[in-house]
Amino acid sequence: MFIKKFKKCEIFAFITFILSVTVFIWFSLLCGMQGTFHWHKEGLLIYLIFFILLFSPVALSIINHFKPNKFTHNFLIIISTLGLIFYCTLFLTLSILSSVKINRNGLDILDINNPLPVSEIKQTDEAENLIAHYAFTSDPHWGSSTSNAEARKQILKQIDFNNYDCLFLLGDISEVGIIPGIYKKAVNDIQENLKHTKLRAIPGNHDALINGLPLFKSTFMNKSDTFYFRMDNGTIHFIFLNILWDTAEFSKKQEKWLINQLESIPQEDTVIVISHCYITGSGFYDVLAQRSWGDIPDVINRLCPILEKYNVDLSLSGHNHFFEYLEKENVSYAVLGTMGGKLDENLTYSSPYSKWINNEVFGWLDLKIYDSHLDLTFYEKSGIELYRTQIKTK
Repeated sequence: MFIKKFKKCEIFAFITFILSVTVFIWFSLLCGMQGTFHWHKEGLLIYLIFFILLFSPVALSIINHFKPNKFTHNFLIIISTLGLIFYCTLFLTLSILSSVKINRNGLDILDINNPLPVSEIKQTDEAENLIAHYAFTSDPHWGSSTSNAEARKQILKQIDFNNYDCLFLLGDISEVGIIPGIYKKAVNDIQENLKHTKLRAIPGNHDALINGLPLFKSTFMNKSDTFYFRMDNGTIHFIFLNILWDTAEFSKKQEKWLINQLESIPQEDTVIVISHCYITGSGFYDVLAQRSWGDIPDVINRLCPILEKYNVDLSLSGHNHFFEYLEKENVSYAVLGTMGGKLDENLTYSSPYSKWINNEVFGWLDLKIYDSHLDLTFYEKSGIELYRTQIKTK
């Protein structure tokens, strides 16, 4: 009896509303979406349009119910149909694109369930045993018209030539994560230029755009992998965090997991925390976002006390497109967004923790791990040394 009080067009509008709300919530909860709205005000405008389209059938149904006429009836049908088509198309398109399978044969993906790869024991000039030798870089941005393709290839070739135990890519492999063709190009370039080196990649904020993480995972991760995880070998511990834009993705669950991992590691062991978003760093003021890309207060307030309390030796990240080395309290930090994405210019903010910065060249970080210290060497894309420092491990 209750349903009979409503006209068919109003019932259709209600069904459209329920389906649209379901897709809207799914879209809103996609990993990286909240961070996107933090940093892109234009994204909020688009989101507002989605929201208006969502509730338009409800508003028109109320009008049509109490003041029915031919215009409101027809307009309700049109708006409801458009809303249904839009949200169904959005869901199907993003779902189909994110499920595309990319041939990654030829990539030697490091399995997170195995121990960290370490070097055969070698004697250095100082007669110390080298435990492990890794390369780190970030933000190649395949698919961007402003990225430097030749720099990307040159860095890959240099890393492959230098016989590293593994290359770690710290995110923003793709300019827009939902586009399969970009990952196909990235995989082809890596296959061609990184033939003898293991690879482990973590996603960045651009890789997560828009529902891009399933595509990233099928391309650069194994089926059972998670987006935050830990890898060990003896006294070396790498902790990988899922921090894309800021702390929007750093849930209480992930924070508790991080603390549990750090509490389980002996204080004298070597601990390196790895993420896409930097934990501390210099930067510039983004006019569109109306925020500064540098020393994000919430990131520092939530992450730094944890890293300092548990004597983490080093934090490595990308996100900002330049080299930087920083020290805060007892923790060292390096920002490595220099694999090809357009370098950040006009740096207007200098972090008080900064010790060295270079936003003029592309390159990578060479990390050598010893029993008592870490050697960090920042290289330009052609292999020219830019900066070197040593960290005594705790």
